[in-house]
Order: sequence, then C-alpha cells, then structure tokens
Amino acid sequence: MQRTVRKILRAVADYDPDYYDMYADNNEALFARLYLERIRRHAEAAGIDASAAVLEAGCQAGRLAIPLAKLGYRVTGIDTSGFALRRAREHAKEAGVSLELIQGDLIDLLHRHPEWRYDIVVCAEVLYLSPNYRAMLQAMASAVRPGGLLCASHRSKGYYVLEAIRQHDVGAAVTVLQTAEGPFRDSAYYNWQTEDELKALYRSLGLRWVAMWPIDCTAWLTGLNPSCLGREAQEQWLQLEMRLSPAEGGLCARYLLVIAEKPRADVIGGHPPLIRGDPREPEGS
Repeated sequence: MQRTVRKILRAVADYDPDYYDMYADNNEALFARLYLERIRRHAEAAGIDASAAVLEAGCQAGRLAIPLAKLGYRVTGIDTSGFALRRAREHAKEAGVSLELIQGDLIDLLHRHPEWRYDIVVCAEVLYLSPNYRAMLQAMASAVRPGGLLCASHRSKGYYVLEAIRQHDVGAAVTVLQTAEGPFRDSAYYNWQTEDELKALYRSLGLRWVAMWPIDCTAWLTGLNPSCLGREAQEQWLQLEMRLSPAEGGLCARYLLVIAEKPRADVIGGHPPLIRGDPREPEGS
C-alpha cells in the first residue's frame, strides 16, 4: 500500500518525501568530489579532454552527472527511475548545464544501441546492489571507445566484514569471507570482491586495469558527517582521503573505484601500453 501511494505521489504530484536525493545531500556532494577528482585526473592522464562524451549509468538525481557537465563534458545519464531523472533535470537547470537524460534499463538500452560510444563510462554505487552486475559491466565495457575509460565502484569484502563486526555479528563476517555475493544480515542481496577478484573480472571484459582507489575510508567507519565540518576542515578531510593509497585505505573503504581502459586498436602485438603516470598526487606536490 505504501509503495502504491509513493508511486502515485511521484507520478501525479512529482513528490516523494522518502526519496533520497543524493545531489541535494551535502555529505554526498563531498563524497562526489572524491569520485570526480579521481576520474578527472585519470581522464587527463589518458589524453581525454574535457569536451569528451561521458555516460553515467545509474545517474540518480545527477550527483556526478551535473558536476561532470560543469567540467565541460558532454554527459548522458541513464536511470530506471523517471522520478530521479525529473529531479536531475531540475538540478541541471538550476546549475545552468545541459544533460541528455534517458529512462530505461541500462543493459537493454546499450544492447539496442550498439552505436552509442563514450570516452568515459561512469557507474558509481550501483553494481553492488545488482545480481546482474557482470552483465551490466559487460554492456558498459562495450560502450567504451578504444582508449576510453570505464570508472565503476564496487564494495569490498573488508567493508562488509567491518560492518558486521560493528553490529556484533561475527557470523555474518565469516559468511562474507566465505562468499562473493548474497544476503547480508537483513538485506536481500549484495555482492563484494577482493582486489584480485576485481582484476580478474576486468580482464575478462577485455579491459586494462589502470588503478583502484578507496572512496570514504574514514567517515562511514567513524560516523563522521563531513558536511558538519568547517570549510577548511572539509578541504583537509578531502585531501586526507585523496592521499590514502589503495593499500592504506582499501580494506576499510566504503567503496572501491576501479579505473580500467579499453585498449586501442593500434596496440602492437596485443600488449597494452605502459601505465601512465600516477595521478594520485595533487598538482604541485
């Protein structure tokens, strides 16, 4: 009954008091900056300029799509929720940017439009909820132009182990270590991977592994709301997060951002080019 009421409110009144608008959330805006800075630096290292075509899969209300458009990228967002896309259009209008927003199933849309190609495909905080994540990754990899990047976030085993221990549920922690997906405590489904498992997964897609970066190593674990910090402290927190290496932050990160490249057609002998310079270090450091 409650779901029916929400659907009616969304369709008729364009209103849902329970909807989690990530673009409008001050904490999420700060977490978005971690994704955006990583993606921007790797795009520059790959020779992808700021006018490139970008697809965000599962764009929700535009948390990443709108800032990417502000950087100059030509952004397309896909989401299953018409309500989320209406929010994204409103936010984009307020921000003074234009986006192409498409409602539908990601796999179906990309399979029906093999001509759609992008320099960067972004998928943040979506795959870990989907039992069909492998097929989603395959569809997104197919949509990346040669020389382009697939930037997708995943959940690690370490995150769920620590979350189970925080809830005093050692049994759930043991289950996570023994499996790769399934129910977690009171949830219906999640999936989680180690770095080695992710590397094997991206190799199977024909992509070259470039990097993996932790996203939010400190806030979720400590209960910190970064938006409650002063402006200077927020910037310090962001710099701290950006300086954490995968080895330092990968075990406890809330998400793992994988950057992978589709090899160019001119790669000689099937060997990928050497990995470009590490964009982790801030400019001028």
